[in-house]
Amino acid sequence: MHCAVPVAALLVLVACGGKKNPPASPVASAGQPAIWERPTTDGLILQDVDLNADGRADVHNYYKDRGDAPRLLVRKEVDLDLDGHVDVISYFDDDGNLIREEMDGDFDGQFDWIDHYRDGHRVMSEADTDYDGLTNVWSYYTEGKIERKERDTTGDGRVDYWERFDDEGRVIKTGRDIDGDGTMDTRDE
Repeated sequence: MHCAVPVAALLVLVACGGKKNPPASPVASAGQPAIWERPTTDGLILQDVDLNADGRADVHNYYKDRGDAPRLLVRKEVDLDLDGHVDVISYFDDDGNLIREEMDGDFDGQFDWIDHYRDGHRVMSEADTDYDGLTNVWSYYTEGKIERKERDTTGDGRVDYWERFDDEGRVIKTGRDIDGDGTMDTRDE
């Protein structure tokens, strides 16, 4: 289920991210989303986008005004299922690069997946796969490919299962902490 959220988010983000100077009115023209803007209390410019013309914003773009330079997108919030609740929040650095993305994979109002990025590549993901509010899977990436995964299978907050992957994304090594001391007791290659 988590794999579908980033793809859907990407489609919405690409469709809504490129407007530099949107109209100030929330009135949509035929076939176009309604877009309106206002300043925020923290000095940013909030651009709301109503994709489905229901009068409620589905995308919230937060920009930093940079004077003579084009304004900079610093945060994007997206309601993927159009229920009025934000499902994806993307954060950007001062160069416009994605640095973190938080996602609500089961649309329950709680963020249960966080991707961390460096230089345009995902480097780490944290996931709450049992939806109890606690991260239980950590995945690490090198140049966009999964390298290793760590899991807390017992719910005690400690990693007790490890996986290593080859360049094709296949598991090549595993390890398990059987006695709960945080140290790998068994290894399979």
